[in-house]
Parts: sequence; C-alpha cells; structure tokens
Amino acid sequence: MQKGDIVSRLSHNRDIIFVITSIEGNVAYLQGLYIRLIADSDLEDLVPVDTASLERYNESKLEYEKKIVSSYKKKIGHITGKILHLDSDPFYLTKCLNLYKALGIYAYGVELNEAQMADQILEYIQKIRPNIIVITGHDSYNNQGIEDLRNYKNTIHFIQTIMRIRSKYDLDDICIYAGACGSNAESLIAAGANFASSFDRKNIEAFDPAIVAIMVAITPFNQIVDIENIYNFSKMQKGSIGGIESYGKMRLLVC
Repeated sequence: MQKGDIVSRLSHNRDIIFVITSIEGNVAYLQGLYIRLIADSDLEDLVPVDTASLERYNESKLEYEKKIVSSYKKKIGHITGKILHLDSDPFYLTKCLNLYKALGIYAYGVELNEAQMADQILEYIQKIRPNIIVITGHDSYNNQGIEDLRNYKNTIHFIQTIMRIRSKYDLDDICIYAGACGSNAESLIAAGANFASSFDRKNIEAFDPAIVAIMVAITPFNQIVDIENIYNFSKMQKGSIGGIESYGKMRLLVC
C-alpha cells in the first residue's frame, strides 16, 4: 500500500471507497473518494479496489450528477443566488463547480484547508459579494461523545468560520451551509449556519453541500427553502442535513 492507492476496509464490509492520503507506520490515513469522510485504518484492514469496480462506481456517480442537473434545471427562474464555495478537497470542489456551471448558477470556488477558512473568509466575501456560502470539506466523529467538539475532526473550524461571517452579516444577508461527514450539525446551526450536516452523524456525499446551495439559489427570495426538495432530488437520507427556515435568493427579471 502507498499514498494515492484506492482502497476499502474489510472491517466495514468494503462499504466506502477511499484514497490513501498518507501512511505513518502501520496506519493509513484515508479520504473518501465521493464521501466527505476522513478516517484512519491499519494497513492490514485495507484491500485494493479493482479497476472494474472503480469504473462502475465512477459511472454511477456520473449518472447521479446528470440526474441532479436534469432535476434542478426545470426549477430555475431568472437571476439566481451567487455562491461562494469553500472546500478543502480540490476533487470535490471541481465536481461541485462543474455542477453549478451546468445549471448556469454563478459560483466561485476556493480550495482551503478547514483550519484556514476562518482567517480568509471575510476577504473572499468582500471580493465575491455572495449571498450563499458553502463551508465544507472533510470531517469525522469518533463516537466518544456527541456534545464534546474535541471528538470531531473539523467541526470547530467550521464553527469559527461561521462565527466570523455572522460578525458582519446576518441570517438573511448570507445563507450559510456548513459541515461534512459526521459534523456536529447542532453546533453549526447554533453558530449561525442556515443549513448543516450531519444531524444523524452519518456520511454525506460530495455533491450534498452543493445541492443545498443550489436549492437556495433557485428558490425565490420571498419563499422559504423547501427541505423536502433537497431530499427529493438527491441521495441524501432524511435527517442527515437540516437547518432553520431560510429564504431563497432567486429574483425574477422585470423590464
């Protein structure tokens, strides 16, 4: 095994496909290929994913992306919201930006490590002037106690970023989605996010944060974003992503 190998875990019935990001001794550090999860594993527990399986997996994700575009294109009006998407994963970021582009929604993407987001977020807001912000990347929960934020890999960084935004902009100025796999969604909402993951501490897919941002962008400014529409047009399970009542950002063009 070496850095960059595509693997799955025997102890978890090979349920998630990972990329090895680094190896220290007998421990490999993993990042989900399409799941916003980080993990570590003993090398003995890892098995390579064969090329045929990986191709089928990639094909299924491509079909899913096409389905998203097909579903949401029918709902777009005129001037949609403007998205600033912060993501620690360049692969996921590119995927999400391509999805926004396919739908004709303006989005500006920034690749930032989770720990860097709070320090730079206000600078990007002043530059881009978004009314929707996605704060995501990778996270994980170690099952050692839901309320202790030390049991989450990156939740505290997401919280710090949200609080920096809310020091300048209120809930109706900028709609914030924050979180990744297993994040403490309750604390993200308490910090000022409109939508967050993961209330059930389960995994979310690469596109899930973008799907929420899209729904906000194409919902009229005088209507509450319908959480049911987020679930209807995605693979995410009910309970994984939620939030507070928030208005959309789309406006009709009048002349």
